[in-house]
Amino acid sequence: MHVKQVITGRSHISSNSTGKLSEWLARYEPVEREIIEAHERRLANRARRAAERREADTRAFGDLCEATEGFATVWRREGWSVLDMVRWADGDVLTLMTLARWLSIDTARFIDRAQCRLRRPLYYAQEKARRQKQLDERRRVCRRHTSNPCPSREDILDAWTHRHESHDAAIRFGSIIHDLECYVDNSLIRDRNGAIVGRRGGVKAWLQANIPALYVRYTTVMRYKAMAKKLRQVVGLSDPIPAVAVLADETATGIASGKVKASEQDCCTYGIFPGEGWLMSGRSDKVVIEAGKTERLVEKRSRSAIYAPELSVVRARAVWLEVVSGIRENPTALMERLDSLTDPERVEDANMLASWRRKYENEITARMKSKWWRKLTRKKAAG
Repeated sequence: MHVKQVITGRSHISSNSTGKLSEWLARYEPVEREIIEAHERRLANRARRAAERREADTRAFGDLCEATEGFATVWRREGWSVLDMVRWADGDVLTLMTLARWLSIDTARFIDRAQCRLRRPLYYAQEKARRQKQLDERRRVCRRHTSNPCPSREDILDAWTHRHESHDAAIRFGSIIHDLECYVDNSLIRDRNGAIVGRRGGVKAWLQANIPALYVRYTTVMRYKAMAKKLRQVVGLSDPIPAVAVLADETATGIASGKVKASEQDCCTYGIFPGEGWLMSGRSDKVVIEAGKTERLVEKRSRSAIYAPELSVVRARAVWLEVVSGIRENPTALMERLDSLTDPERVEDANMLASWRRKYENEITARMKSKWWRKLTRKKAAG
């Protein structure tokens, strides 16, 4: 997928939004172009390394042909046994060394092909039944819902460009993708007999239709989503609270004063530009600010929600600060940290996480949560 397809493939844009489209392209076209160009560079480097490996194999076979006066080609065509090759070498050290190098490469390829032939029927016969059983169990779990509105394309691209700046930025992008999953269709597809034959497009189909530049980086996007999901597991957040609530800012807690507006965009319509702004209150209610009306009520709700969120959010904030304490400021370090805390075989990390939870369950109570929230917010700002 090329940059021209990414920029021009917007057939769903209405004709009366030309000015907004030009403004949108001027701001986000460089972002999409940068993503596409980085992806093409990775593909080129991968092709170059594959060509270098093929050249090394060809050089090794050429050395063997030279050492055996061209008989290696006859061996490959006629299928001579190893014993015949060794007998033909007749104790020549150079020929034997070259022959051993070539045989090791050829044997490794033979083993790889044999493993593929063995794994293919195992995967498509036995593993299919096991995976379908797991899908049935997942379907029994209630669909996740979130207090945040459906993210827009602008929100996703802005979060993508800043994801490397800090741990908070990485979690913000992963939480946006995790919230996006609540607004797309990823249900199972069954045939007439009730057997599972596939799944709806979900986030992948949405990215393909709306942000093709991130569609080519789908694996990386899903890594950030998994990171936000593991963070909710570590800090103990339950639905509909998103992972971004631990960041303790207005956007993270789902609160908006009159200056911050979240998007009202419906993901199913594949639109680009948001309509009127929706503002989320502390109780996950939707409040619309209309022209000419006062914003005093919204500011009052924002102030009370910012300084006194739910008790679980305050405790999650405290655990989050313990998680990011002492690790490098990059997403890879944060992913490794969350993986170690959620790995059942890492007993020390599991005990550490359990001790954090017990500590803050005892210290952070409903009476002290406002004081703790201000303390935890100032702690991160000072750090």
